[in-house]
Amino acid sequence: MLKEAKAAGLDFELIAVREGDKLPFHSESRVTLTPAAYRAATQTVSPQGVMAVARVREATAAEAAQAAREAGWPLIVLDRVQDPGNVGAICRTAAAAGAPALALLAGCADPFGAKAVRASAGNVFRLVVARAAWADIADLDAYGAASRGGTTLADAPVENAGVIVFGSEAHGLSRGDLKLVTIPVGRGVESLNVAAAAAVILFEIARRKAA
Repeated sequence: MLKEAKAAGLDFELIAVREGDKLPFHSESRVTLTPAAYRAATQTVSPQGVMAVARVREATAAEAAQAAREAGWPLIVLDRVQDPGNVGAICRTAAAAGAPALALLAGCADPFGAKAVRASAGNVFRLVVARAAWADIADLDAYGAASRGGTTLADAPVENAGVIVFGSEAHGLSRGDLKLVTIPVGRGVESLNVAAAAAVILFEIARRKAA
C-alpha cells in the first residue's frame, strides 16, 4: 500500500517502521518503533511492519467527472455505502477494471480511512476520488444498480452511461428516478453484496469497451 501511495505522489508526513522490519524505499519521514510501541499504535490484530500518515488530495466532483469522460468510462458513484471494506473493495475493483474515477455521496465511509485503504490494497490512490452531491451529477445520464426491477445487465447499455451508482445494501439507492440495471441471480438468492455487484458490472463494462 505504501508503494502505491508513493507511486501516486502522496506526501508522507510520518512513516513508522517496527524494529526488525524494512521500509521498501527511502524516506526522511521515517521513525523506528519498538514492537510494543508499534503494536500499541496500530489498528489491526496482526499488523504488518510499516504504517504511515500521508496527505491526500481529494478531487472535485467536476474533476472526477472529467476524468471519467476523458477515459470513456461512466463515473462510479457510491450512495450511502457505509462499510469501509466495501468502499475499499469497490475502489480496488474499479482500478482493476480500468475505471479512472469514483465519487462518494453523503453517508459513505471514508475511502481514505485505514480499513478502506487496506481493503483497496492501496488501489484507491490510483483513482480520481471526489466527494459529490446529487446536484453535481444531475446532468449526467445515470444508471443505478438494483437487486430487482431493472433492465438486465445483458440488455442495459451501461457502458454508455455518464454515471453508474451503487447504493447501500440495507437501504438501496437514495433516489428513485434513476434508470436501473439488475444482475440476474439464482432462485432464492435475494441479492449480491454491493462490492460483488460492482465487480460484475464494472468488468462487464470493461469487456464491452474492449470488444
